[in-house]
Amino acid sequence: MAILQHPMIRFSLYLWPLLLVFSLGQAMMHWTGNSGLLHISPLLTLLDMVVFVLSFGTAAWFSSRPLSLCLQKSQLPNYARRVETLMANFPKRVLKIFLITGIAFAIYLLLAIIISSLIGSAPLSPVLMISLALNFCFGSCILAPALAVANAIVFSVNLRIDLFSQGLFQGDLNGGYALHKFTSSSYRPWLVFFVTGLIPVLILSAYVYLALNDDQGNKHFLLMQALVLLLMSVSGSMLLVWTISRTLRCVTDELDSGLRKLAAGQFDLHVPVMMDDELGNLARGLNTAMRGLREREDLKDSLMIASEIQQGLLPKDTPQIPCYDLHGFQKTCFSVGGDYYDYIELDDGRIWLVIADVSGKGYPAALTMANLQAMLRGLATSNWPIEEAATYLNSALCDTLTAGRFVTLFMAKLQPESSSLVWINAGHVPPLLLSAGDIEPLLASAPPLGLVKGLNFEVTRSELAAGDTLFCYTDGVTESTSRLGQKHFGEARLRQWLLEHKDMDITELPEALLDRLNDDGRSDQDDDLTLLSVHHQKRENYE
Repeated sequence: MAILQHPMIRFSLYLWPLLLVFSLGQAMMHWTGNSGLLHISPLLTLLDMVVFVLSFGTAAWFSSRPLSLCLQKSQLPNYARRVETLMANFPKRVLKIFLITGIAFAIYLLLAIIISSLIGSAPLSPVLMISLALNFCFGSCILAPALAVANAIVFSVNLRIDLFSQGLFQGDLNGGYALHKFTSSSYRPWLVFFVTGLIPVLILSAYVYLALNDDQGNKHFLLMQALVLLLMSVSGSMLLVWTISRTLRCVTDELDSGLRKLAAGQFDLHVPVMMDDELGNLARGLNTAMRGLREREDLKDSLMIASEIQQGLLPKDTPQIPCYDLHGFQKTCFSVGGDYYDYIELDDGRIWLVIADVSGKGYPAALTMANLQAMLRGLATSNWPIEEAATYLNSALCDTLTAGRFVTLFMAKLQPESSSLVWINAGHVPPLLLSAGDIEPLLASAPPLGLVKGLNFEVTRSELAAGDTLFCYTDGVTESTSRLGQKHFGEARLRQWLLEHKDMDITELPEALLDRLNDDGRSDQDDDLTLLSVHHQKRENYE
């Protein structure tokens, strides 16, 4: 774009308000007759205009030159960072250069009038010198730099938009800009008041004082100079307010567009940071929010895939065993979790039943669970004795788990021909064996896996009579909290609930229990919840 190709020329064109105010001041001097009293000829007026254009045009060139040179070197390392730094400090550079230029131009005007008056044989009185000095200092040293900085901000906003559209500017420089008090939106109205309100009023007060104490007939000249000052002040104020409001409208429109896109869920977009003030910080915050939401969306997709993978590790088909019903159920508090259940059918008709709980939640627990599942499947298909399998698992987990992490495990081998169950409980909450009117907990006889190396595990044998049900669960059941968060559901209440529902089909037990826990105030963030049930049917029911 043209603004990128010729930034020095474009910035000079942005300074037309300075030329307008200066021209109005010159015209007012001629209209009031003060130019004639000072012997300012049309030729000198034209010369003043040429000097003004050359002086402030050169100031614009020097102000924008580093930025222009940087824009032409897009292949330099850290190019975007260099551009952002120059853009952030551009208003300060403009203020400094235009202030120096304004002082020099005010001195030139005073010298030109003094020389012109001497040539015309009409030396200026001290009162006239003071009034002219006040007007020249206000116009050149205060109003001109203020207008220059205001239009430098407009130029900077448009340049940032062009750079942003080409992917060369992001505006990530936060807090590294200079002249914050001038560019800050909260200070800007006060600066406009200071430049176009307070200072002109103080100068007018000085004119009134000079006029009241004048005895040389300069009252008319002083009043006309007050009109010149008033015209410059009003026109400068209007231009500053128009420039600032136009800039703020452009910035707020971009922010409004960004908020609409955010509300619509378009998180892949980026809002251009066009100003280094509170609005710029708001744009940076909006972009940070968009990046965070985009990352969250990406994470949700990853979690969804991870959840699908973990669900794929659980058994897909329930073994069909004469006189036995098996059913598993799992509900994680996050997308993935550390609970695990499995039933692995062996070639001889026996079934490995496994339920485990990895300490912790989320990804770390899920990774350990996947590792545990892979090892268990390999050991089961090799037909290892479950006590030797437990020893191997413990040794492997001690080598892989970090300090403080562990796995509780209940592992059993169901032998349908003998209606028996041989099992090991390594630190797991005790499964409950429901027989006629009674419940027997299968208590742990060893610590959890992954804590102590070199443990030996002994199996226990239990008989499964017709009508018995083995109910295995993780601590997400008993440690589910009430609404007030003051107590857990507990094993005693679980036993009572199971006795009340001992005749319910085991495929319906999980949902019924979950409803009971929800009625009690269970939170989805409590813990993972996993159930594994085995029911030995009565023969008449099976037949």
